[in-house]
Amino acid sequence: MIQPTIEILPLKKGFLRAAADATYALVRIVAPEAPAATESVVRTPLDIALVIDRSGSMSGQPLGTAKECAVRIVKGLRPDDRISIVTFDDEIDIVQALTAVGDAKDIEARVRSIQSGGSTNLFGGWEEGAKQLAPFIKKDRIARVILLSDGQANQGLINEGEIFTHVSKLAGTGITTSTIGLGHGFNESLLAGMAKSGEGVANFGQTPEDLDEAFEQQFAILSNTFLRQVEIKIQGGSDVKVRLVGEILEDTISSTRKLGTLSWNTALVAVVEIKIGQNAKADELFAVNFTAQTKEGKTVKFGPQVFSLPEVDLTTYASLIADVNVSAGVSEASVSEKLEKVEDLLRRHKLKEAKELFAEIENLTDLTSWAKQKIAYLKDMLDQDAVMAMKEIRYGRSDMVRSARARAAKEMAESVNECTMNLEPLVIRRKIISGRSAQRQNPTTPPPATPDANNGQA
Repeated sequence: MIQPTIEILPLKKGFLRAAADATYALVRIVAPEAPAATESVVRTPLDIALVIDRSGSMSGQPLGTAKECAVRIVKGLRPDDRISIVTFDDEIDIVQALTAVGDAKDIEARVRSIQSGGSTNLFGGWEEGAKQLAPFIKKDRIARVILLSDGQANQGLINEGEIFTHVSKLAGTGITTSTIGLGHGFNESLLAGMAKSGEGVANFGQTPEDLDEAFEQQFAILSNTFLRQVEIKIQGGSDVKVRLVGEILEDTISSTRKLGTLSWNTALVAVVEIKIGQNAKADELFAVNFTAQTKEGKTVKFGPQVFSLPEVDLTTYASLIADVNVSAGVSEASVSEKLEKVEDLLRRHKLKEAKELFAEIENLTDLTSWAKQKIAYLKDMLDQDAVMAMKEIRYGRSDMVRSARARAAKEMAESVNECTMNLEPLVIRRKIISGRSAQRQNPTTPPPATPDANNGQA
């Protein structure tokens, strides 16, 4: 197979032995451009199981949005794609067994007829969606469960860790999972965790229009997959401590991380913190290894790539100029760690402490252009609607910790605005407001707090 490139970009081109402060490096696994033969081939056919939450807490706008999103997904599929529709409350119903899309009008009519019901057996609904796809896994097709729900599970298996384990195990067989959070009070912890474990995409929104781009983006990623299940592992050399920056509460202090799907002509990124001791070896500061799976399900390994830097004295080190693009990546990953702590405080209803920590983030002097706009929006939302602020933080910080995903390293420090972001290729695009469409990206106007009448009840 064509090999990806591993890049290790240091913050400074030298290190100070036994320094009190850590230094950093940006590690990127970069996919090649798609071969001409690949570019000319029509995208891989899709097998999609749409799993729609029809429980009582979804009644009204959330269920209406779920059904309209499902209809739009069906309309966007090709005749040779296959679709299954599963609905659930406390009972599981197969609205449509897996079938070729063909003329989608009958499928659309079945979706529109779905009515809200009782409690929420979310895992059971997801599991049935997986069962619809499992017998038909093929190397020449892409299988994905897409769950549309408020995540308020209260029947069947409800333990998040156990659900994540099942979702991860299914991804290992070739069936990935994406989630769509709907309603004001959706459970972002469960839904985002399922998507992460399932190698899929987590999105949320209040209207079908907010989610159109999300579906287009994930289908674009699926259609341009180079490698999947990409995982990074770093190992410090003698007297060198290393860790991956970002998501420290969720992943703990870690030397391994799942990075997800790598598309052609894009990159996946990790920021490494490096603490160099007195007895470190300059030519073996740390090593990087990657594992992944090809589209055909074959496990592949890349590395080790060993990182080295010249040792310099204090005067020389102080004069070294930090790489502005690596600095941008480090800054956003560090901000992500702080936002994760803000989210945790909000989840524990410690609003005062959350705002105090957020104020510290606002005062940081090294924020990137994108991060400044994101932080400004989150501040307004935190003042007006802490519930939705928590959700925007949960989804937005993932963009920060993987800030260089699918972007050239030399572009990381560039100033961005709404226009430049919308011009980015769909597979790498990120937004100031995670839960809105590009047409509604107005960071000065947070959405009003309009909890659903049945929010929090099944």
